[in-house]
Amino acid sequence: KLEMDYNIGDIKAAYHVAGVSTGCTVLLKTDIRFLGLFDNKGYGNNVLQAHVDVLSELIDLSVGTLVVSTSSTNLSNTDITFDIHNTPSERGVLTEFIRQLPGAVRSFHPFHSYAAIGKDAESIVSNVSRHAFGFETPEERLINMNALCVSVGLPVTATCTTVHHVEFLIGVPYRYTKEFLHPVLRGDSVRYELFYMYVHYRQCELNRNRGVKIFQEFYNQGHKVQEAILGRGMVYSYSLSEFYKSTMNAFKKDIYVWLDQPPVTRPYRV
Repeated sequence: KLEMDYNIGDIKAAYHVAGVSTGCTVLLKTDIRFLGLFDNKGYGNNVLQAHVDVLSELIDLSVGTLVVSTSSTNLSNTDITFDIHNTPSERGVLTEFIRQLPGAVRSFHPFHSYAAIGKDAESIVSNVSRHAFGFETPEERLINMNALCVSVGLPVTATCTTVHHVEFLIGVPYRYTKEFLHPVLRGDSVRYELFYMYVHYRQCELNRNRGVKIFQEFYNQGHKVQEAILGRGMVYSYSLSEFYKSTMNAFKKDIYVWLDQPPVTRPYRV
């Protein structure tokens, strides 16, 4: 075993430290490339199955739920049909692996879908809004369930989409709702249907700080991000509902908190 290899026991220890436990609803964000090599001695299955086996055991999918983003934003502004069963996830190999698990279900949005498996999978991803964020989206339901957001291999500032949900609800001026007429597969037939994304004005100079100020507010409110070493990388976790509340507070103080500074060009200003 090389010094920086990790094995099935290391995976279990890291997720345990991150707070993954029986009955949890876990929103998993991953890029396992940053973890290094997986030592599969004594474990016949591959690294993707190893992560899923550990998470399934710790959560117990009969009482908890595992959720991943399976976004396919590259479909936007194309004529490529969204097929809920076959359109691949663009959020990493582990999310695509989970999407294809027996019993996994997926929300119906051609650009911003989620897949879930476990006790509350259907209630999280079924009958959703045609918007990416806001009311009756998986993001809102996960916040209301106080899901544990677990980021594997990437820092939390690189994987947090809840900030865009807050931007949508609070109505940041540098974004607007854009309508897409997109082909989707319904049963055996392809239909063109309307879906919505919350996009930013191209004219604005958006210098993003990648959530640095937003997470600083999270820490200032007394909240914590749990950390665990796994291989050459890290596993991070935090409460989605706590983050939502503190981020809403941050935007109420400063509507441009997601940016380094307010944009100079403001096409939305009267």
